[in-house]
Amino acid sequence: MSQGESRYGSLEPQIKIRLPKGTSHRLVSAALHKLAADVELATPERERWVVQTESFYDARGRVYLELSDATPAEAERGMALLKKLVG
Repeated sequence: MSQGESRYGSLEPQIKIRLPKGTSHRLVSAALHKLAADVELATPERERWVVQTESFYDARGRVYLELSDATPAEAERGMALLKKLVG
């Protein structure tokens, strides 16, 4: 879990995953979708961020929050939610 940045410099709270080398793309994708669903279900209705996934070819990926306002306060709330989910 970390505070990432978009290509435009906006804050993006994120959870990165790395599965064992050789893990199929389908399993990586399923793990990301499951994690994204958990994040969606834990997100309060008042939040307007979008939960996104990104997978890479070497058994890695990330779930990140595309923030609606990209303010430090919104990023802090996003990080707190992700921390609550992953401990």
